[in-house]
Amino acid sequence: MQIDKTSLTLFIVILIIVGVIAYYVGASSGGISAPSKVETITISIPTTITTLITYTYTGVMTTSAMSATPSFTYTIPQFTTQVTLNGGGSSFVNPQMQSWISVFKDLTKGMVIINYQSIGSGAGQKSFLEGSLDFGASDIPLTKDNYEKVKASGRGFIQFPVIGGSVAVVYNIPEWDNQRCGPLRLSGEVVAKIYLGEIEYWDDPEIRSLQTPECQNILPHQKIIGAHRSDGSGTTALFTMWLSKTYSKWNQTVGYGLVVNWPIDQTGRGVGGKGNEGVTAAVKSTKYSIGYVEPAYAVKEGLPIAALRNKDGNFVLPTNENVIEAFKRGAKELPPPDQYWGDVPLSFIYQDGPKAYPIAGVVFVFVYTDLPKDKRDAFKAFFIWVLTEGQSSRYVLSGYIPLPPELAGKAIEYINTYMK
Repeated sequence: MQIDKTSLTLFIVILIIVGVIAYYVGASSGGISAPSKVETITISIPTTITTLITYTYTGVMTTSAMSATPSFTYTIPQFTTQVTLNGGGSSFVNPQMQSWISVFKDLTKGMVIINYQSIGSGAGQKSFLEGSLDFGASDIPLTKDNYEKVKASGRGFIQFPVIGGSVAVVYNIPEWDNQRCGPLRLSGEVVAKIYLGEIEYWDDPEIRSLQTPECQNILPHQKIIGAHRSDGSGTTALFTMWLSKTYSKWNQTVGYGLVVNWPIDQTGRGVGGKGNEGVTAAVKSTKYSIGYVEPAYAVKEGLPIAALRNKDGNFVLPTNENVIEAFKRGAKELPPPDQYWGDVPLSFIYQDGPKAYPIAGVVFVFVYTDLPKDKRDAFKAFFIWVLTEGQSSRYVLSGYIPLPPELAGKAIEYINTYMK
């Protein structure tokens, strides 16, 4: 039997319609799962470029309206002329920042040069305000005074998070047997008393009582040397936030900030170091010392890290799992990027949770939105890459924690909205 083309076409169309109806009937009756809703966020890229590499980053994001899996598709620009950005600040983020910079330089074939100075969060904020940096980085957002100075300038400004991390308490006690006893156990109250000068010796009963019974007598009768930052430091701010939350006397007499007065210095047992590098070196070279640094520095130099008692009473180390537990219980939303963010870091410190590490935080980047166009394009390209592919396990160094997708997505939104 011969079938003309018109009849054949009509027959195929009918089959398609029947198939579509059957699919959705099955979905509504539970026989077939209906397609889930997926939100795709498209990122705008500078127009002076051709495609070099495209990445897709997928993570779970929860909003008040829906729970979806957003897909961030990002194309790295290929710049036609070389662009240089100058940044500086947080020494906490320096190893990770240098790694990102090196990778991004290769991806842009050397056309984007980023110089980052590990000068400390305080100096980073100061240099940014003075105009010697294109962008700054700090372990806490701009302080209230510095924020007011930025707003008074009348220039557009944003800040946003780039990576998560924690502060490790490190120690140098030759007699301590980590293999037999595990890491030294400490609480916020005990550490506060050490830096207040109230606890003088390693075999103090308050320190001994935190250890397992078989290891309490190992602690030596040696004076404790307290190493701390000598420069303005976001790491100090996070560390002293923890001390303030765990010991009321510290909160009432010292408090927290980029710079604090260290009572232990008055006893002759305090020593200052510049940057995470300086505190790491001080503890490594000084027997019977204690200090606080970003974990990557401790790991690199082989310094033992203390297990800290969290709010639930458990002793925990700054592992990825434990720090992420703290992030889950911290800030879920970010304020507008041009507002004061002073309370955000406190939300991650000494959180509830059986595994939550008590000194967790994120690194913040701040920038004026009126950068020259070539610098603005380079800044956007670099930090959108940092917030997408740069958050993958391939590029995140040991000791750092990728941002929760909610925060990374919000940071991308801020960059695209405010730096057009």
